[in-house]
Amino acid sequence: MIIIEDTRNKEGKHENVRSYCEAHGIELIRQKLDVGDYQIPGGRIAVDTKRNLSELATNLMNRADKSRFRKEIRRAHKQGLKLIVLCEHGGKVKTIRDVAVWNSPYSPVSGRALMEQIYRMHISYGVDFVFCSRRSTGKKIVELLEGKNE
Repeated sequence: MIIIEDTRNKEGKHENVRSYCEAHGIELIRQKLDVGDYQIPGGRIAVDTKRNLSELATNLMNRADKSRFRKEIRRAHKQGLKLIVLCEHGGKVKTIRDVAVWNSPYSPVSGRALMEQIYRMHISYGVDFVFCSRRSTGKKIVELLEGKNE
């Protein structure tokens, strides 16, 4: 198996992804991607990673950032790619509904408002939002790219 990592990802940002791939005989190559952070060559799924709910809130709710992220969402939709946003978040957030109780000390965005925006992107563009711990990111990316989104 070969996985492409977008060159715009800071090298070493996801060292756990590289480690997981090496341990499981998966070749990880860096190349510019139009959508997401990870794809399989010729695949129809793109995984975009977010380091936490605060980053996701900024991408979906911040006026300047929202435009860039929404363009990527629309580009995936237009290209017929299934976009999956993988948010690394430990703790109790396991589903979109769990986001409603999230509170950030750094963001004025409420968990409820973020949850509603996530649902809008899911309904309008078919974007899936998945949550995992940082240590399981590598495994989860491989599962998602293989179409094993449970």
